Amino acid sequence: MAWLIGLIGFIIGLIAGAISYKLLRSDEAKVQSLEEQLEKVQSEFESYKDNVHSHFNNSAQLLTTLTESYREVYRHMAAGAQALCPEYISDQLSHSARAQESLTRDSFAEPSEEATGEEFNPPRDYAVKSSPDQKGNLSEDYGLDKVSPGEKEIS
Repeated sequence: MAWLIGLIGFIIGLIAGAISYKLLRSDEAKVQSLEEQLEKVQSEFESYKDNVHSHFNNSAQLLTTLTESYREVYRHMAAGAQALCPEYISDQLSHSARAQESLTRDSFAEPSEEATGEEFNPPRDYAVKSSPDQKGNLSEDYGLDKVSPGEKEIS
């Protein structure tokens, strides 16, 4: 009978040890599982970033090719219109030398000031005064007519 009590105590101890081991080791298993998931997500993110980068590089190259093809088609059509159409039609097709120049130039750089003949002035956030004594738009009495004390306002 003593051996039966020892065997039952051993089994109860074994079950209690297994449960406590499972509870303590489960945190390590969860941490390891989460670390593996994190590494997987990071590798997927890096792969996604590489795919996006290559996609936009490829798109930029294709758009450059498309732009060059458009320029070549435009030049071909303009040359054909000038050679084959009557003068009044070719004048209508190239209605502005400036527009034709902007479509046929090789770069998208802004035209220089000498080419446009205009001075570039950036927009201002204030109105230009004609004299320093002039009241500005933000003055408290801007646009209000002064009424002398002797005059009565008609309502």
